[in-house]
Order: sequence, then C-alpha cells, then structure tokens
Amino acid sequence: MIGVIRKNFQEAVVEDHVLDSLIASNRIIAFHRSNVWAVVGRDAVRERNTYHTGEERRKIVHGKDFCMK
Repeated sequence: MIGVIRKNFQEAVVEDHVLDSLIASNRIIAFHRSNVWAVVGRDAVRERNTYHTGEERRKIVHGKDFCMK
C-alpha cells in the first residue's frame, strides 16, 4: 500500500499496482516513497513504456548453473 495525496489535497492509501494509472491520469499530487513524499511533476517518478536494454538478470537459469539451497 502506498500513501498518496489526491488533487483535492486529501490523503489516501492505494494499492501499489494502481499508482502508475494515478500518475498517468494526473489524479494525484504526490505519493509517499522511502520516508519522503515524491511530488509528481517535480521529482522523478515512474515512467510508462520504458524498456530495459541491459542483460536480463531475473530469468530462471536451468541446467548446471542452477543451484537450489
């Protein structure tokens, strides 16, 4: 759950998967992250449709490199 400040200056708590759509639809002023408030339009926020071009590190590795502890 993430704390947000709506356009009417009321605080609310939303599920984290909703945050992207609230930012994209310009329905919030700020959201709480890492003990500080991030202000939409001033601070760096999540970007939509960005793609990672580096090596994929989250894939499941099969075979001799796979080690289960």
